[in-house]
Amino acid sequence: MKDEILQKLSHLPEKSRRVLTGFADRIYKAFGDQLYSMMLFGSAAGGGFIEGKSDINTLIVLERVRVSDLEIIMEARQKYPPQAGKGLALPLIFERGHVASSLDTFPIEFSDMKQRHIALYGADPLADAVIEKKNLRYQCERELKSMLVNLRRGFLTTGGKRENIEALLENSLSSVLAAGRGMIWMADREPHDFIVDLLNDLREIYNADTSAIDRVWRLRKGHSGATAMLEALFEDYINNIADLARVVDGKA
Repeated sequence: MKDEILQKLSHLPEKSRRVLTGFADRIYKAFGDQLYSMMLFGSAAGGGFIEGKSDINTLIVLERVRVSDLEIIMEARQKYPPQAGKGLALPLIFERGHVASSLDTFPIEFSDMKQRHIALYGADPLADAVIEKKNLRYQCERELKSMLVNLRRGFLTTGGKRENIEALLENSLSSVLAAGRGMIWMADREPHDFIVDLLNDLREIYNADTSAIDRVWRLRKGHSGATAMLEALFEDYINNIADLARVVDGKA
């Protein structure tokens, strides 16, 4: 990997950097000219990355994608198994022509990728990407309302156990924050990399209470609590998400 790319990855902890560079080099050597682009995106490309808690997210764009190509990528990833479900995430795999035609389908994801990404090999597939605001609004509403349904259903499976409630809250956070970033884009603002700043912007722009989302973020960073406190947090968290959904719904 080129020295200038390695320099851009210097913010990552050594273990995560070694995993990423090893995987990326295997992909490059396996595909050569067939590899149009490979990039790192998400928290590992910006702020907020926590080793052991955050995923390492990559996008692989090939000229065409065959089953044999998926097998190559699968074998390369198996060299770097995630620890406790975190680490090198399953990569997003696109054919070259499908990126531009998918901007309206995944506007939040591509907005986030465009803001926070590091090109590892090849061209930048998002250099000229334009995200329509109407598509952002629709996906934000869908994500937030789906999260409400999934959290309520998920609570029924926790058995009231502290560790299960914690896992439910922590596992939902990335989707909630993604919708929050989409809402910032809707307001013609650029989302901050750091979660505290992102939540502050949501409060400022939409007059929304995000205090429980902030507490879940802190829980994810290692702050735990008693079961009764977690149940209260769960209710406040649900209310924060419901308020955001109502705000987005009102923008229709």
